[in-house]
Amino acid sequence: MPFFKTHCFLFILLAVATLVCYHRFDQYQQTGPELLTGEWKFWATENSWIDIKADGLTLFSSDAKTGVSAHQNLAIVKSGTVLLVSADVKCDNVIAGKQSWDVARIILAQNDGKQDHWNLPHTAVALTGSHDWKHYRKTFTIAPGTQKIRLFAQLSQATGSLQIRNIHVYPVHENEAYQSVRNLILSAWGAYFLLFAGSFLFIDKKNFFIRLLLVSVFISIIAGITLPGDIKNLVLSDVKVQIHSESELFKAAIPWDLSKVWHFCFFFLFGLILLAVLDKASILQGIIMVFLLAGGTELTQLYIEGRTPLVSDFFIDAAGGIVGMVLTGIFISKQSDAPAKNSIAQQ
Repeated sequence: MPFFKTHCFLFILLAVATLVCYHRFDQYQQTGPELLTGEWKFWATENSWIDIKADGLTLFSSDAKTGVSAHQNLAIVKSGTVLLVSADVKCDNVIAGKQSWDVARIILAQNDGKQDHWNLPHTAVALTGSHDWKHYRKTFTIAPGTQKIRLFAQLSQATGSLQIRNIHVYPVHENEAYQSVRNLILSAWGAYFLLFAGSFLFIDKKNFFIRLLLVSVFISIIAGITLPGDIKNLVLSDVKVQIHSESELFKAAIPWDLSKVWHFCFFFLFGLILLAVLDKASILQGIIMVFLLAGGTELTQLYIEGRTPLVSDFFIDAAGGIVGMVLTGIFISKQSDAPAKNSIAQQ
C-alpha cells in the first residue's frame, strides 16, 4: 500500500492534535445569565403526557394527530445577540408525521409581536427513531424587531417519547482562537484525506476504473461526514418520511437508524472495492486503512457544526469495511480455486 507508514504517522499526529485542541479551546464563551426560568407551560391530550422535573422533562405521545408540547417564555435580549441552546436528549420509538417538521424537537421561536418567524433558523434538535443520550447545542442570532422569544420542546404530530435534561439557554460569543484552530485542524484533515485518496491511484494494479471507483466511494464518505448537522438531519428526515409514507414493508425491514445504515453501507462498499485492488501481502494494511478512515472521519466531526463523533459509529464504519473486504476475499478465493479444480478434473 503506497504511503502506508506515512498515513499511520500522520493519523496519530492529527488525532492527538485534534483532541488536545478540542479540549483546550471552547467554541463559545458565555456573556450573560441563564435565560431559562423552569416555568414550563404545556399542552397535552388524553393520549399524551408531560413529566416535568427539576433537571429536565419527558414528553410522550401516542396520538400522531395532536402530539404534545411544552414551552418557556425567555427574557427578551437585544437584536444581534447570539443565544446558545444546549441540552442532553434521548428519544425512543419516535415516528414522524406527514410533514418534515413533525418530529421530536427543541426549537427557539422568535416573535415580532404578531407571529412567530419560522423563516428564521429555529431548530436546535430534530430526531426520529430511537437515540441514546447525546449532547446537542445550537446557536441562534436574535433578529431585529423580535419582541418575544420562546423555547419549545415538542413531539409535533409525532408519536414516541422525548427526554430532555441539563437544558440551558444563555448569550454567548464565539471564541476567536477556537475559530482559528478549527480552520487549521479541518485544513490539516483535508490534506490528509487528499493524500489518502491519492494513494489509491498509485496502487500497482492495471484496472484504473476500479481504483477510480474506490476514490469515488471515498469522496462520498468524506462528503457525508462534512455535512453540517442541520442539513444531515433535514435529509434524513425527508428520506424517513418518504419511506414511512410509501412503504410499510421497507420500514419494517429496515428498523434501524437510517444514518447508521448509511455508515455501514458506504464503508462496506469501500472495503469491497479496496481488497480488489490490493495484493495478498497488503490485506492487513488494508484493514488498518479502514480503521484509520473510520477514526479520521469521526474525529473530524468534532469541528463540523452540529455533528458529534461517536464510538458506536466508528465500530459500525470499521465493521462495514471489514465485512466488505471479507466478501471480496471469499469471491477472489473461489475465482482462483476454479481453474485449479478444472485442471485437476481434466487430468
